[in-house]
Amino acid sequence: MPASMNRASEPAQNITALQYPVTERVPVVEEKFGERVADPYRWLENDVRQDPRVARWVDAQNRVTRSYLDTLPARDWFEKRIARLIDYERFGIPRKAGDTYFYERNSGLQNQSQLFMRKGLNGRPRLLVDPNTWSADGTDALSGWEPSESGRLLALSVQHAGSDWRTLRLLDVRKGEMLADRVDWVKFSAMSWVGAEGFLYSRFPEADRATTHTGLNFNHAVWFHRPGTPQSADELVFATPDQPQTKHVAEVTRDGRHVVILSSTGTDERYEVRVIDLRQRKRDGWKARTLVSGFDHDWQLVEGMGRSLWFVTNKDAPRYRLVSIDLAADRSEWTEIIPESTDILRHARIIGGHLVVSMLHDASSRVLIYDLKGKSVRALSLNGIGSASGFRGRPGDSETFYAFSSFN
Repeated sequence: MPASMNRASEPAQNITALQYPVTERVPVVEEKFGERVADPYRWLENDVRQDPRVARWVDAQNRVTRSYLDTLPARDWFEKRIARLIDYERFGIPRKAGDTYFYERNSGLQNQSQLFMRKGLNGRPRLLVDPNTWSADGTDALSGWEPSESGRLLALSVQHAGSDWRTLRLLDVRKGEMLADRVDWVKFSAMSWVGAEGFLYSRFPEADRATTHTGLNFNHAVWFHRPGTPQSADELVFATPDQPQTKHVAEVTRDGRHVVILSSTGTDERYEVRVIDLRQRKRDGWKARTLVSGFDHDWQLVEGMGRSLWFVTNKDAPRYRLVSIDLAADRSEWTEIIPESTDILRHARIIGGHLVVSMLHDASSRVLIYDLKGKSVRALSLNGIGSASGFRGRPGDSETFYAFSSFN
């Protein structure tokens, strides 16, 4: 241990001696429930990107902070040590579309992971997207991506400076070129392809750019975008104008037969569930049928196969269970496939004709394989105590990928 480490806890200067900038007090008083409430610093709630006064205040505060942090003993030692600890090659979980595999890779110290593809599992890697080239300060990020079913197109979600807002772009995979498509005002959204036609996404109405990062957002809705068309031509799929605070996220089942829409009113995992039959779209349009009303329980789509949908839910099961519903039945009745157990059922997928189920056992992952009737087949050996994630795929796939982080 270097000598400077022994002094790491000693302050470089007396923190009470720091000269903090004066913060202006603005006389703002409101009456709330019969009480007068002063709020002299409300002006600091303005967007730092829009209000020069707030930007100057933040800059002055940062200068004071840096004057202290930059003189801390052993700072260089810690910086080099942390860099060594995180400087190793990392890979994301691959996703397959057609005969193409897509995955993220970070060489070690890159601000953002790069997106690669390869034809076949053992094909030659090819760089598709490098977010590190998008901005000089490295704050533009690839926050999500979703390949079309054939793997010919890739929907990209671009994030700037940690904002919740996203811009969606389309990449021609064969050419490695961005298309002209640009979808704005996207927030709290998935991207889900409807065959080769286009993809579903969620957005808010266009807002005043002066209050983009500070104002409240209402009337979240699901939209459909066709490649090669402007956003103004997008189709409205689902909205609840009578419930402006409700958010909606759509996912297409892997067999391409149904759209499942989960609606929520807050950050709790309590959803209403609706389904759209894509086979009837030419006749009925984007007509949604309600499966679950009331924001009472968590519902996670597992998969759709033919006329059946499968969900993981905590309805009547605090530790979750797996159920299915026959959409063609006269009555909407749920069939229990995997009952609640002493472990927590966290995630499930249908892959290769089996249910791959992730359980939480004493804060550690267990992965169990069942047949489609809920009969236990075997447990997947993880070779240690830790956390497993991934297990994406389609019912007909012969493989899946997962990541495992050991607690050892």
